[in-house]
Amino acid sequence: MNADTSLDQTRPQRKGAHWRILRSSFARLAAMIAALVSAAATAVFLIAYFAFAFVSNQTLRQLVDTDAAGLVDIYSIEGEAGLQRSLQDRLAFRPLEGEGPVYLLTDPQGNPLAGNLAAWPEAFLLDASWVSGVFTVDGEALPLIGRAFLMPQDYRLFVGRSTTSQAEALARLRTIFTAGFFITLTLGIAAGLIAASWIMQRVERLNRTCHAVRDGAINQRAPGAEGADEFGLLSRNINAMLDRIERLISAQRDVSDLTAHELRTPLVRIDRTLADAANSPERIEQAREQLAELGELINSLMDISAISAEIGDTRGLETLDLAALARSVTPLYNDVAGEKGARVKLDAPRPVMMRGSPAQLGRLIANLVDNAVKFLPEGGEVTVIVREGPVLIVEDNGPGVPADWRERVFMRFARISHGGPRGHGLGLSFVHAVVRRHGLTIEVEDARPGAARPGARFIVRRAGAA
Repeated sequence: MNADTSLDQTRPQRKGAHWRILRSSFARLAAMIAALVSAAATAVFLIAYFAFAFVSNQTLRQLVDTDAAGLVDIYSIEGEAGLQRSLQDRLAFRPLEGEGPVYLLTDPQGNPLAGNLAAWPEAFLLDASWVSGVFTVDGEALPLIGRAFLMPQDYRLFVGRSTTSQAEALARLRTIFTAGFFITLTLGIAAGLIAASWIMQRVERLNRTCHAVRDGAINQRAPGAEGADEFGLLSRNINAMLDRIERLISAQRDVSDLTAHELRTPLVRIDRTLADAANSPERIEQAREQLAELGELINSLMDISAISAEIGDTRGLETLDLAALARSVTPLYNDVAGEKGARVKLDAPRPVMMRGSPAQLGRLIANLVDNAVKFLPEGGEVTVIVREGPVLIVEDNGPGVPADWRERVFMRFARISHGGPRGHGLGLSFVHAVVRRHGLTIEVEDARPGAARPGARFIVRRAGAA
């Protein structure tokens, strides 16, 4: 494939990725956030705009009132001539072009005496009410706000201020906001699309992992599990789920393979027994016993698989006393041990509280004690010890477990030939499944190192405990 063809194939993919971003919920969320930010900015502007307009209007009114009060005082002291001089002096001082005060003093007939307002408008009421509008000042139309007063002897006085600066300031404020609004909206949309693209990439990576697992690659794991953000937490949860699924599949595969292997011999034996039943009726009873044994084997495998599937699941656990559980189980094996002149001792003086399944932990203790009793010599002894931790120890003075078997002994159908009764090899596999389900560990060692019959010591304790 040449470079041009590769490039042609890449372009549609990129274009498709862009369209996916625009159609994604992340892009809609980004657009909604940008709209909310823009609406908030608009609300802030409107508040600032009307607040500024109100304050500037109040400032102009205060200036007009202060100016008018001073002129009324001058009129009361110096009369109409003094008021004219004062108006002329004030009009002579103009701080800014077009921003000076606006005055008009007329005689009782309305003829102008002093001021820069061209004529007395009909709109001016002589009750000191506020008036506003566009009027001619020094030959120029200006927007004004002011008040008209009726002075003693029927002289008329108008005092006002131009609102040009206020209008220009408000116009600049509107321009600044409009530019800011579009900048904020543009940046918001751009930032939203960038964020949406980044989030989509993270989600796509997780989706690719899920698709790979769906297609059979059960060993695939979600990337980014080392991150401290929500995506890191999601990746860790997905990986924990996949770990458990892989364990379940592996357990199912192992059980299927081992079961098929182990069931072949019993089924062949039952078939032969039934074939001989026509000539020997007692063989039917033997076949029934063999079927019962086969059913027990299948039930044991199902129990182990069910408990293995519960590893990491704390549902169904309750607070219990492990010492009390051991006291209820161990006496059941006194008669079996007594047939060999042996005994089962229990050392559990104090309550040992923990969370667990009473049924499963009871069977764990029973399996360990039963396994020890099976291989006891004449006059042998099994000791069950329960301590805080929790720690459960089952030891005996039998032949022990060879060093090369201490890992394999917990595997399904593992059987050590010590001349004792031959079982299915599932008892310790069940123990191992219960131990893992409760977050515990189990170890096996010599009870009496160096002795001719070293015995076996099984130690169950909390994972990570010394």
